[in-house]
Amino acid sequence: MTVRREKAKPQKPPTKKPQEAEDNNIEPQVKDSGTWKENLGRYLIDISKYVVTGVIITSTFKELDDRLLLFIISFVIAISALIAGLILTNKRKGN
Repeated sequence: MTVRREKAKPQKPPTKKPQEAEDNNIEPQVKDSGTWKENLGRYLIDISKYVVTGVIITSTFKELDDRLLLFIISFVIAISALIAGLILTNKRKGN
């Protein structure tokens, strides 16, 4: 006695129904890349973070002679980049 097996038919993916008229009024949200000032501001904020991180990692793994001088210079650079970045990315409602 032999058993006959039937082949499984491949199933089609469910088709999407066309959107109704009410859904057509929805506009796609596009992320605005901003102006060059905002991009430069974000870049300067990132530079500030990298300077602080680099100084912490360097001072942890290496014994430096002028550690205080390194901290002072990096602090000044990081704070300057942070302030400049925050000023450039500042969005006012009136403008």
